[in-house]
Amino acid sequence: MTEPRHPNNPYDGGYGNSERPPYGGPAQPPLAEQQGQANPGHPTEPGQPAGAPGPASGHLGGYGTQQQPSGFPPAGPHGLPSVRPRPAKSARRGPGWGALIATGVIAALIGGGTAVGVTAATSAISGSGKQSEIETSTSDQKVKTVDSPDWTAVAADASKSVVSIQARGAEGEALGSGFVYKDDYIVTNNHVVAPGDSAQSEINVVFHDGASVAAKIVGRDPITDIAVLKLSTKPEGLTPLPIGDSNGLKVGEPVMALGNPLGLADTVTTGIVSALNRPVATQQKGSSGEADISTITNAIQVDAAVNPGNSGGPLINAAGKFIGVNSSIATMPTAGEQQAGSIGIGFAIPATQATYIADQLISSGKAKHAYLGVTITSGSVENEGITTGAAVVSKVESGSPAAAAGLREGDAIIKAGGTTVNSAISLQALVRAQKDGQDLPLTIVRGGKTQDITVSLKAR
Repeated sequence: MTEPRHPNNPYDGGYGNSERPPYGGPAQPPLAEQQGQANPGHPTEPGQPAGAPGPASGHLGGYGTQQQPSGFPPAGPHGLPSVRPRPAKSARRGPGWGALIATGVIAALIGGGTAVGVTAATSAISGSGKQSEIETSTSDQKVKTVDSPDWTAVAADASKSVVSIQARGAEGEALGSGFVYKDDYIVTNNHVVAPGDSAQSEINVVFHDGASVAAKIVGRDPITDIAVLKLSTKPEGLTPLPIGDSNGLKVGEPVMALGNPLGLADTVTTGIVSALNRPVATQQKGSSGEADISTITNAIQVDAAVNPGNSGGPLINAAGKFIGVNSSIATMPTAGEQQAGSIGIGFAIPATQATYIADQLISSGKAKHAYLGVTITSGSVENEGITTGAAVVSKVESGSPAAAAGLREGDAIIKAGGTTVNSAISLQALVRAQKDGQDLPLTIVRGGKTQDITVSLKAR
């Protein structure tokens, strides 16, 4: 996912390096702040990567980050750093463990000083897809459970549309995942292919059957961490992944993550949707010469195991439909390591947002993003006798959607689109998930009174 420490690669060598790091090797992440105890489905406020405090305010006309709270340990994207320096002349080998295995770094969503061990999601795959019946020992009553997904069939179908991506450039190489979106276009994460965005670079896409095809970048958007590739030749029988409705997801719904973790192709893991509308901030660097950019996502949180190399791979539902792009994970540091691998907290960019950006990249090579036109800070406000977190407006941009809707300096925004807003970053994530021309209902507290305002968003 995102690349926290661009110049320093935690891995020291390729295959055969006796000091090669274990699975889930370090990747520097950003921090996620919790307002008290976060509840699943409600946004928490992530911060910057460790050691990189951000400004105290965010601008919803631009792409600023928020002030980083202290006391929370770092976490990491599916994320190994995105660039590894090329070693001194050596025999050419496969990508190996030394290659950058991309996954986004993200914010740790829990506080405290206790280290959390690595947890692998190793749920069994059921091939029946039928209902099971449980008979109690005290009566003849039978209790039927819900249908269990036929993950065997789902994996067999979806894997044909999932690819491994190898990007090599002057600064190093990266290894990630992607999937067939439409025609001969591949969708992945920006941080997976950014190292391959130069005249001297090359990108190869490896399919389920082992076939390798060269690809070129059609467009990439660091703001949302989405990129689109176009294959140089279209393999016979290329099958796009069916698109699902990420807006209809519910907490507890079963999901499957597919990809290329640690270079292990055709890997699938299963779990559930742990939370929705989870604001996640990652810091990523583009190709050579680009400034660092903060990516803020209104993410789907899952407990399916996601590890370095899963970046850009699809998250699918029980029907085998694409509902998100795996992009980052939360990790906790362990003794002697900056980060561990999956701890059961992974994040995906919702399909609705990913396809909106991908379609723009295919059409024009660039993407526009919805904006509100305010500068905000994280604060608190008393609402009906209860003090809650809020995004407090400190400035309204003249001629902006916010100005047209009547937002004022000092307004405390506590809801957006019906979702609770408890920080500046949670509002940023919700706005970035919208589309050009979309109406966004806001609930604000002004002068101690609650009122509703609808903003017609614009894109730029």
